[in-house]
Amino acid sequence: FTFCLTDRDDYIVDWDLTWFTLNYSPPHDASFLARHASRHYTFKYKLFLDDLPLLEKLKITRPDLYIDLLTCRSCCNRKEDLMHLILCSKRRYTMHQILQSYQNHLFSKLREAGDLADVDPTPMIWKLSSLSCWSISSSNWSSYAFIQGCLPKLFIDLFVELSIPRQSAMKVVVAIHNNFVQKLRRRIWNLRTYDKSRWEDAMHITLKLKITPRPSNLPASTYVPFSSLPPPTYFVNSHDFETDWIKNSMIQGLP
Repeated sequence: FTFCLTDRDDYIVDWDLTWFTLNYSPPHDASFLARHASRHYTFKYKLFLDDLPLLEKLKITRPDLYIDLLTCRSCCNRKEDLMHLILCSKRRYTMHQILQSYQNHLFSKLREAGDLADVDPTPMIWKLSSLSCWSISSSNWSSYAFIQGCLPKLFIDLFVELSIPRQSAMKVVVAIHNNFVQKLRRRIWNLRTYDKSRWEDAMHITLKLKITPRPSNLPASTYVPFSSLPPPTYFVNSHDFETDWIKNSMIQGLP
């Protein structure tokens, strides 16, 4: 979070909005029953704290079960950290749809606000679509902040410019972001977990093994994480293969 505490480029984190989003409870309906709430909250907080049990983290906590050479169980090509969860080749089309839906919801609400204020919202929509967070990349800290739920001031400021009260604007943005988190859990995380579970079944890594404490006689791990929060740099390495695929496809349309 140290990167989020410094104002960089166009992405200034609105911490009031961020905390409000974390504590927001989606209304229960046919698509979000009470029993889903616990899973939703757990996923949302683990995502926010960068504490999802991705393979790169499991290699540190359970090197007896997950060896250093292990790659993503969906594509089998790259090491699985938070950014790969989003950019995995097996999930790109789905991730594009989820992000496009997020943008479209925001655009739609800005148009509604513009109609109420009798103001053309086009400049606001352009500002929103130009935010750096839409360029998903391991070298772009704002994309990490956005995915994890550290939301930008601009999301609210644009509505306030259109005479929408701040509290009302926060409720709109929070509902949209929680819908995003819900889709991320159901359409990205759950499928990723299914692929990982199939591999664990084949390797006989049972639930009993996973909840059994790590053997104390194992040597200290010298494993260095493949990536954590990115440094504030724009250097792009091989890990960023087609990093701007999602943003470009949102602008130009999918092939």
